[in-house]
Amino acid sequence: LGEPAIVERNGAVTLAYQTGGLMIITEGRALARGAAGDSIRVMNLASRTTLTGRIGADGTVYVTP
Repeated sequence: LGEPAIVERNGAVTLAYQTGGLMIITEGRALARGAAGDSIRVMNLASRTTLTGRIGADGTVYVTP
């Protein structure tokens, strides 16, 4: 058994992108379920863009370039 899922498929998530001193935070929708540390696909609700990010311990999905 692995870690318990903290993000559910189709659930609302916070997306965070950080580069240098800039951090952008927006709302997204998880396209898969996962536990902290897992990489999942998410949809940015503002732009409808699909991205990949890693789930943080607090359930925030951290998107990387």
